[in-house]
Amino acid sequence: MQTSRTGLAKTLIYARIALHVVWKYRRHISPKFLYRAARLLLAFYDNKIIVRNHTYKLHLYLPAYPTPAFFKAVEGKLLAKPPKPISMVWGITKACSYKCPHCYQRLDKGIDLSAEKLKETARAVCRAGVSFLNIEGGDVFLTFENLCAVLDELGPDCEVWLNTTGAHVTREKLAVLKEKNVYGFMVSLHSADEKTHDEFVGIPGAFRQAQETLALCSEMGFGTAINTVLQYKDIQHQTLEKIMDIAHQLNCGFVQLIHPKRAGKWLSNTKLYAQDKELISHVKRAYYRYNKTPQLPALPAQAEEEDKKRFGCTAGGVDRFYIGAGGEVQPCEFLNVSFGNVQAEPFDVIFKRMRAAFPTPFVAWACEKRAQEIFTLMQEKGLTQTPVPYEYTRELVARWTDGTPTPIYKDIGIYEQN
Repeated sequence: MQTSRTGLAKTLIYARIALHVVWKYRRHISPKFLYRAARLLLAFYDNKIIVRNHTYKLHLYLPAYPTPAFFKAVEGKLLAKPPKPISMVWGITKACSYKCPHCYQRLDKGIDLSAEKLKETARAVCRAGVSFLNIEGGDVFLTFENLCAVLDELGPDCEVWLNTTGAHVTREKLAVLKEKNVYGFMVSLHSADEKTHDEFVGIPGAFRQAQETLALCSEMGFGTAINTVLQYKDIQHQTLEKIMDIAHQLNCGFVQLIHPKRAGKWLSNTKLYAQDKELISHVKRAYYRYNKTPQLPALPAQAEEEDKKRFGCTAGGVDRFYIGAGGEVQPCEFLNVSFGNVQAEPFDVIFKRMRAAFPTPFVAWACEKRAQEIFTLMQEKGLTQTPVPYEYTRELVARWTDGTPTPIYKDIGIYEQN
């Protein structure tokens, strides 16, 4: 059972966390440490807290307090020099029976990593500091043995969520994943209307399957979230309001809003951002409204969390990054450029290279700012698959200006260059 905390109850939980952090790291206490810790902690305060099995989720992509993964995130951000990333999205297979038009992997090619290479990479990303791992496909249930091989390499200091369409999920497989300490599931639901959703993903019955999977995961004690790509046309149809009602009925902890991005199959969609301003304003209003409503799920929304007054764009291993099924290491899943492939080079080498190109968080969203440039380069070079290989990524990055650093990170100074 997942419940939420708002108002005074939420404030008391934040006070408890603050006291715990101060006590646990009392040997490191200084005015600078306290200021940085407070600024980062309070940056999550507008979120609703979701409670499950005596753990507290301040944010979907922040490990639950008071788990080992939570404190690994704290140490990686406040004590490590340079700071370490918190989260990674990892597509471990391209295998998928769905045909979603917005798929950022649709143009990816290459062979999926072997079980041994997956295990090696899992160990490497944990060493890099990752404390929240979002594993996806394709469909991870189509390569279940490889999924289990990855999970066997992860310790309690890494919280794991799995993305799924809802297909190919069984009670037996969920029982195995429960034993392997998977925390939760994110299930895609892109409309509140059955016919519209099924047509969008290209699979009859997908709408009902997604809801059945969410209900089963909740019944078995997993954290649950709905992933929704909200489009401009959905505003007038009140799609978000209807999905929130569905999520409430299914006892989901979160509804994650993802506004359309020019990536993968939609990279060539030059008109995609034409109505973005109104859509993002709608999303931000919804973020504040629903996160103050106790009985409904929490509403994490990328448009709000990546706003300049919060964290901005933290791609490139600042807070997050992405690895595709073929082993390409990308700044994020929506930025179709590669800094190298783990099948050809050690992950540590590639990660260091990427971090050099993304030294600090910035106000501008790289996925939106660079989409046209990436698309143009692909046309010029005759590239038909994503991500752009590192030999061309290097050319792109050399022309990119740093932009404006995110105020919160500039203020606390943990990414200051020596």
